[in-house]
Amino acid sequence: MKVKVSLVLAILAGICSNAHAASLTFNPEKTITMSSEVRIGAKSKPEYTPDTHLYLFAADGKKAPYSYVNEYGKLVGFDVELVTRVCSLVGKQCKMIMLPFTECIFTYKDIDYAGRGLWSQWVDGCPSYAITTDRRTEFDFTLPYLATTSTFTVAPGNPSGFDPTLADYSAFTLVRLSGAPTNGACLSRLRKKYGTFIVAENLPEAKELLLNGTADVLFSPRTEIDGLETLPQSVHCDDGGAGILLRKGSDLATWWNPAFQTFYFSGQYAQMCEDASKKYGADVQCLPTPRTASPELLAMMRADPPAPSPDHLWKFVVSGKIEPFSFLDSEGNLVGWTKDFIEEVCTRADKQCHLMLAQVAECTTRDGELLYPGRGLMEGWFDACTGYFETWDRDNSWDFTAPYLSSDASFYVKPGNPSKFDPTLDDYSNFIIVHADTSITNDHCLNRLHKKFDTLLDVPTQYEAIAAVLNGTADAWFTKRKGETQLEELSPRFHCENVGTSIMVKKGSQMPAWWDAAFEEFYSTGEFNQFCLDKGLEYNYDFPCVPPPVKRDV
Repeated sequence: MKVKVSLVLAILAGICSNAHAASLTFNPEKTITMSSEVRIGAKSKPEYTPDTHLYLFAADGKKAPYSYVNEYGKLVGFDVELVTRVCSLVGKQCKMIMLPFTECIFTYKDIDYAGRGLWSQWVDGCPSYAITTDRRTEFDFTLPYLATTSTFTVAPGNPSGFDPTLADYSAFTLVRLSGAPTNGACLSRLRKKYGTFIVAENLPEAKELLLNGTADVLFSPRTEIDGLETLPQSVHCDDGGAGILLRKGSDLATWWNPAFQTFYFSGQYAQMCEDASKKYGADVQCLPTPRTASPELLAMMRADPPAPSPDHLWKFVVSGKIEPFSFLDSEGNLVGWTKDFIEEVCTRADKQCHLMLAQVAECTTRDGELLYPGRGLMEGWFDACTGYFETWDRDNSWDFTAPYLSSDASFYVKPGNPSKFDPTLDDYSNFIIVHADTSITNDHCLNRLHKKFDTLLDVPTQYEAIAAVLNGTADAWFTKRKGETQLEELSPRFHCENVGTSIMVKKGSQMPAWWDAAFEEFYSTGEFNQFCLDKGLEYNYDFPCVPPPVKRDV
């Protein structure tokens, strides 16, 4: 409470005064000489402690020859066999079960998010997922056990004349599969420019988009698709290959990786790959053998296993769409002021923390004008949601840390203000006000400001709000956002929140206790405000940090 009070006083005083993953394929000039005995370099069989946990791995049953339902209805494939073999090496109980792939990973507005099945620990891992830069923000991985490739597929005859060797794809409409690694971030890492990118929920939808001319090319991990033409040029979106997709903070890789290293160097992995290709009637994209592997792959396979996770990995989430606070850069890295700030405070508190992505609805949901906690926060998928304002209606269901950013709200109108809306009026009944749902600029805020109003239009996002003002559906947009150039901002600005931007946590969370203590030390010394100035220069943005501590005469 002390830090919150001091910050309130300070605020009042201030108001008054060609990135490319290393190839896994054989490179003759980089060959490491090995003896004829493949087992050289193998790790000794890992020791293990009896484990009663049943490890579950998810498959959607549609990925032949890796995991699919055969003609008898049984789930079979290379992944099923691999999980069984590797787990048996260390005495783990493991099973493959079937779940839609969206329980592991899904795509929304071109951002990949972890699925409910992983978050809620329905399963421990999802095999056959490419390891990529952008996925590492959201997931952990085992060592790779498959090689991957990414291709460009077109309608028969390539009617649009798409050429994968071009540096600029802007003239073409691309389509990708939901949850696939073949996304815009991969193209950026490959130094390719691109324009329109459509996300298809499944392969039949993507195929239809190509055949009806809506899209020109499908960028996917598929090497062959019936009825379409896959171009011979291929690229890599992965960082070493494909492994098992894990929940962030999972300890599964601590025992899986040593077991797989033993399996790989023993020669049993190569033999299994050879047998599987015959057994399932299709090529399995296995890694090169130790004899023909690149130095990069061999180094990876000989690496020490990851350290066990801390007693508690504190997980913070953002939507990843608010630049420069938290956003995905062109190559898929999560960056921004918020990430830097969290790392600084957690270091001072000697806590291990990780910033990751989640949809807003996992933090807070709305039913009319009532706010409810999201399932992600309530079920413990993560610990905290960054960038939220503490308000009376939110205090009903959440706790908050001390504020670290100042905030206010204003009204935006169509340029020229054709409806003559005046924010200083006490009665807005003759006007239609629009706001984005889950925003604090709601009816409760207007009531606290003692404003009368009749129609308050609720829309999903800022984009619909702006459109409503531009097309005349609404007279004014009430929002905390700044710098919306399409509209005209009116004065004055208003306060909907108690103080400013805080971190929102589950009611009863222990996080504010250690966070506020660390932030108070950071803030009281003046180092926080210097941090804000430094980051302002780095990101070329004037961050609205809370005013510095009030200096008192001695």
